[in-house]
Amino acid sequence: MAPAPTFADVLPVKQLSSHQYTVALENEWCIGTVPNGGYVTSAFLVVARTHMSLTHRSRAEPHPINLHLEFLRRTSIGPTLFTVKDVKLGARISNLHITLSQQEGPNDQWQDEVEGYITISNLGTEAGLSIDTDYELYPPVLPVDLNLLSRGQDPNYALRVEDPFAEFRRAAQNIQMFLIRPERRPAGRSKAIIDQWVRFAVGGNGPNGRWTNDALGFIVDIFPQIVESYVNPFVEEAALGQHSESELKEFLRSNEPRAKYWYPTLVLNLDVKKLLPPEGVEWLFVRVKAKAIRNGRFDLDVEVWDVQKELVATSSHSSLVVDASRNTTRKGKTKTAKL
Repeated sequence: MAPAPTFADVLPVKQLSSHQYTVALENEWCIGTVPNGGYVTSAFLVVARTHMSLTHRSRAEPHPINLHLEFLRRTSIGPTLFTVKDVKLGARISNLHITLSQQEGPNDQWQDEVEGYITISNLGTEAGLSIDTDYELYPPVLPVDLNLLSRGQDPNYALRVEDPFAEFRRAAQNIQMFLIRPERRPAGRSKAIIDQWVRFAVGGNGPNGRWTNDALGFIVDIFPQIVESYVNPFVEEAALGQHSESELKEFLRSNEPRAKYWYPTLVLNLDVKKLLPPEGVEWLFVRVKAKAIRNGRFDLDVEVWDVQKELVATSSHSSLVVDASRNTTRKGKTKTAKL
């Protein structure tokens, strides 16, 4: 039996030289006309891993363990050029600087759009002091029965149905999000905290249910937007079945019939704590929280846990809140040039 496809199959990398690679960003992973920032982040992870396995294969350092990205300009669907600089090659830890560039403007000039530093090591052979800190999420996570959850019958979590702005948020259609049922949400729980169990949507554009470390960039940037629960609560309630389809259609007819806001990422940090199995896992738990939403800018803290209740990764974001027209009224630039 052939192994199940993983997120690396979503982002196939072609090596152009020892320090340059190309990846094609696809329309199905966009928010509006812009590739989802987590999808782009996963492209960086795959490129970094590919670079170490091809250019520095003797070092046995295949795993990105820390990443810092700055999104200088919005990316576009089509081919991208990743240029890698070996900042430091060490016996245990190496550091890479990677730049994503695309051809932009009337003269198709190359422009740097995302830059980042990635720390590489080997999660499978790491050794050193380990201490059980007894850290747990607070407020506590509601229990789950994954067998019942897969059938939509878990008493605490329900499937978030298709987004009413699915064409705008195409990237989110590649996964299934199971959120706390409204009637089970603990009293006093802030709307600035979102808990979700996530798996890939079967039959979608993703790898049909397998999360690997390559996909950690994507999973830390795909969730119901916290701002929406404040500014558009009716739509978020409808996504969990609190309103009928006809009620939602009537609401959209009499209100804003499109997604109101776009949330571009300025900076994204990722710290990887655990190596997932190479064949991937079906389920991961994600908690997202925001501390302050002010003057069109907000922060996000993200934690990813596996079914063994072990911390897989943490992430922090700095993001903007801008009108969705900033995304949709700018023509999406489909790159057709071959690298």
